Amino acid sequence: MQLLRIPLLALVLSALACSSRKDTTAEVAHKAPATPVATVAAKPAESAAPAPPAPADTAHAPAAPAGFDPASVPVAAPKLGAWPYFSLLDGYHKGTVKDPEISHDKFNGLFKDVAFDRYEFFDGVKLIPVEGRLTTFEALGKGASFFQVEKTYEKLVHDLGGVTVWEGNMEKFKDSKLKMDEERHRGRYGMWASEKAGVYMARTPDREIWVEVYQRYDDPAGYWLTVVEKKALPMQASVLPAAEMKKALDATGHVALYLNFDTDQATLKPDAQANIAQIISLLSQNPDLKLSVEGHTDNAGTAPHNQQLSEARARTVVANLTAQGIAADRLKAAGFGQTKPLADNATDAGKAKNRRVELVKM
Repeated sequence: MQLLRIPLLALVLSALACSSRKDTTAEVAHKAPATPVATVAAKPAESAAPAPPAPADTAHAPAAPAGFDPASVPVAAPKLGAWPYFSLLDGYHKGTVKDPEISHDKFNGLFKDVAFDRYEFFDGVKLIPVEGRLTTFEALGKGASFFQVEKTYEKLVHDLGGVTVWEGNMEKFKDSKLKMDEERHRGRYGMWASEKAGVYMARTPDREIWVEVYQRYDDPAGYWLTVVEKKALPMQASVLPAAEMKKALDATGHVALYLNFDTDQATLKPDAQANIAQIISLLSQNPDLKLSVEGHTDNAGTAPHNQQLSEARARTVVANLTAQGIAADRLKAAGFGQTKPLADNATDAGKAKNRRVELVKM
């Protein structure tokens, strides 16, 4: 028995020694940094180029809030009734001058039913300007909470296949530090938390329909309804031959051209190049002629915005001419915004006539 104990003791000591070595090896392996698997063979150290700086880690950077994307709304094909497509809640009627609740200031450009206008919708993050047919009026009555108003129009738009863009109080807009070109009936005395809005939108194959219901702080019983059917207003532009331009310049010193630009932008549409070609022909045939290219707008939007837009459009025309070989010292760009109308801005035809670029002999 004594002889058997000795081998057994030796086996136990050997097992303990192996376990100790494994623990030590595991501890070292745990402390040592992992070696990445190489996918490209490394060059010798003496010829290796310095490693480029590691790119900034943008994978986890917070993205700027994008807000509502109109293109994300599914296209539907609902049956639409007569414009403006939506009626008022039962017990409400469209306000008129006969209503004692309507004060004169509310009719100073606030109530509208026009073939073309521009309106800015707040989506909770940003303003989305929409141009097209527009109606805005105040619904007078009582008996419905504004929450009921919101949910009613939300369902009506959803039934057309549309979506909710945003609902909330306008204090969020005030906190966003955004500024509307035209506040109209909204925030007449500041965007109070008591002013609320609901914005909804539906898409069809040929149009977008935007709806806003709004409650002003001073009118908790009524609500404002705005409907915009987004569409472009193509200007009835025609190509004026170079000879006709020259005749007008000789007779009056200026000639009005109607060039198509992207809506509310200074980018010329492709069809404007036909008129640009005639201006180039005019200047090429009359090498001593120098022109002031002057932009003009209608009165939609604010005066500062229209001034900037008219200047930008004039610069675009000049840039097109110089890019096609006309010497820059023969041209000057200027803008006059809405300050020099040719016709009454109260009509769509008048507005179209006022949106022009004039060539003026220098």
